[in-house]
Order: sequence, then structure tokens, then C-alpha cells
Amino acid sequence: MISIRESRMWTQIRLAREAGVSPTTVSGIESGRIERPHFGTLRKLARALGVRPEDLLAPRDGTERAPLSLEWALSSGEEEFERGLEHAPLEGLRALSRALAQEMERLRKLYETLPEESEQRRVLKARIRRVAADSGSVEASILAHPENRRTP
Repeated sequence: MISIRESRMWTQIRLAREAGVSPTTVSGIESGRIERPHFGTLRKLARALGVRPEDLLAPRDGTERAPLSLEWALSSGEEEFERGLEHAPLEGLRALSRALAQEMERLRKLYETLPEESEQRRVLKARIRRVAADSGSVEASILAHPENRRTP
């Protein structure tokens, strides 16, 4: 849910207001404190975000998101992200690098359209920093990948 909310440049408070739920509820669901949110709450959140309620839930079968996807990169924590890059195939790293570059360009264009002192612009700036940092990590992983190492 976090990546969907952030892709719209919404804060938790904005999502809560749009969905008609409390900010504490949004925070609890996103942090995992609320493990099994009421379906009516999920339906309200999904309607506000323009997605299906099931899109807001993490898989229950223990599977993870597709590795090296843009969604995974933006929603994973720093440690999970770095672990995912460690043994990734070179082509997967290159594809993620391209996806991050496209996302950076999309965010830059959006940033230019927002009012100077707006909250959305501040949120977007933080997201741009995150994408830039992730992009740098991917580029470093590409450079350090065994297929790119030269033998003497």
C-alpha cells in the first residue's frame, strides 16, 4: 500500500482523509501493527487509491514481490534492497536500472509542475532522493557484477 500511496505523492494523512478513515488506521496497516484490516477499511482505501482491495495486501503464502521490479525497489527497506541486488543476474540489474531512470524522469517532470512550497513537492523531493539512491546502488552492483570483472 505504501508504494501505491507514495506513487500518488500522498501522505498518510491525505490517504486517510480521501478514504474516510483515521490516519492511525493508515499508519497501523502500513507498519504492520494492523495485520488483518477490516475489509470495509480496505475497500475504502482501495477506492481512494483507485486500485482493487486485494492490491493493498501483501501475499499471504509467504511469496515475495517479483525481485528487481520498480515496485519492489521502492517499497523494500534498505537492507532488503541491498540483499536483493547482491546475487541478481546482470540483465535484471540493467532492467531495474532502466526502470529507475524512467521513474526519475517521471518524478522530475511532476516535480516541476507542483507549487513551490507545497507538501506534495516536499514528499516528491524525498521520493526523488530515494530513487536516486537506489539507482546509485544498482549502478554500483552492475559495476561489481562478476560478469563485468575482467580477468588479468
